[in-house]
Order: sequence, then C-alpha cells, then structure tokens
Amino acid sequence: MRHAALLLVALSALAPGADAQDTLKIEPGERVRLTLSSGRSAVVGVLVTQDHDSLRVRPRPDAPPVAFPRAGVTSVEASLGRHGHAGTGALVGLLAGGAAGAALGSSCSGDFLCPGTGGGALLLGGTGLLFGALVGVLVRSERWASVSPEVLGVTVLKTRRGLGVGVSIGL
Repeated sequence: MRHAALLLVALSALAPGADAQDTLKIEPGERVRLTLSSGRSAVVGVLVTQDHDSLRVRPRPDAPPVAFPRAGVTSVEASLGRHGHAGTGALVGLLAGGAAGAALGSSCSGDFLCPGTGGGALLLGGTGLLFGALVGVLVRSERWASVSPEVLGVTVLKTRRGLGVGVSIGL
C-alpha cells in the first residue's frame, strides 16, 4: 500500500508535464498530404510547423505557408518518396508482347522467316519486356504512409477507494 502511494505521488508530479501532446509523427520539412473534411481535394506540400491547433503547410516553394485547423483535417499522410514501376512495366510488356507474338507467329505457319507460335511469343515477349521496363522507369509515383497523432495523457483520478492514476495513449 505504501509503494502504491509513493507511485501515485510520483505520477501526479509528472502529470502536468505529460499533458496530451497532439503532435504528429512528422518533422518540419517533410512532404505531407492533408485530407480535409470540407470535401475539397487533398492538399500536398511541405510541413512548416505544427501545434495543437493547426498545421502550417507550404503548398509550393514560392508560396507562403497556409494554416489548416486540426479540426478540419481528417487525415495526414507523409511521403515515402517517389519510385518507378520498372517491374510492373516489364511484366505487362512481357505478357502483351508474348500474347501478340504467339498470335502473329501462329498465323504464318510454313512461311519463310516465320518464327512460329513459340518463336513469335519469345521474340515479341522479350521486346515487350524491355520496352515495358523502360516505360516503367519513366513513370514515377509517390508513396504515402498514414501519420497518426502521438497522444499521451496522465491524470490523477478520485476513485471510491481513494486516488488512482489514469493513462491514455492515442495512436
């Protein structure tokens, strides 16, 4: 019982310093995408600052920061960077080229310089693989990860048996 009382006193001393910290797990300078409750399109830009009331985002490098109230933001995502699609392009090119080559090769059986079904599929499939990979490298997109607020709260509660400690962690 005595240890519980000491723990309670220690936690109550820490409670004012551990108020809810509604900050997101992102730092100023990171690229973010905000989804707004107003229904307008998502806002993409660089996070300038954040506090418990608002997020300030610079949508373009030459624009001033714009403040968005937290109450009007339904979700926040951080950019994981841009990436190409070489693998997907290569696979699509291989399948499309292979199917076209097999169809063209089967229609010319017995002709001079006719590769046949397998040869046509191999020839156009390989060409499609290379062309698809090249297109996939040039087509780039941005990956996003959802960011949740770090919320921690510690409070001292009055219970039927005395005092208690309430801890809340929001993810």
